[in-house]
Amino acid sequence: MNTNPRTILSLTMLAILLPAFTLLASGTATLSDLAGQWHGKTRFKGISYEEATQKKVVPQDVETLLHISADGKVTGQVGGAGLSDCVVELNRGWFGRLINIKTDFIIRGKIIGAVAVGSESGTNTINAPFNLPDGRIRGTLFVIHPFTYPYPFLDLRLSREP
Repeated sequence: MNTNPRTILSLTMLAILLPAFTLLASGTATLSDLAGQWHGKTRFKGISYEEATQKKVVPQDVETLLHISADGKVTGQVGGAGLSDCVVELNRGWFGRLINIKTDFIIRGKIIGAVAVGSESGTNTINAPFNLPDGRIRGTLFVIHPFTYPYPFLDLRLSREP
């Protein structure tokens, strides 16, 4: 039987790399792992670049409370604003984790109301990409406006409530 050296090399590489890929995939939290109440307090300076730079809002700590259900629906409050039509989704797979792009999860939806006194009120589209290092949510809350770069307006530093 005549075997091609490339075939042998390819099969050898696959046998070596397959366990590594399996370990990368198995270390990922799932959406059901996120289910529960999450709470944290972080500094808020404004929901837009203009609010933050023109000091329209007094910098202050705001509380964030999220309830994530096992099916991925997200409800809660960010300061005085409520979340609407929010869902959490997987944001990357094993290959994205391998090359360290994106985050493991992302919340997509809307925020309604003013986060703090003096802040813009209304409905804004949001994204919140995050990871779960040490069992805590770590990420950033972005407001999405058409034809502009997403504006990061709040760090997410949330712990699970007992």
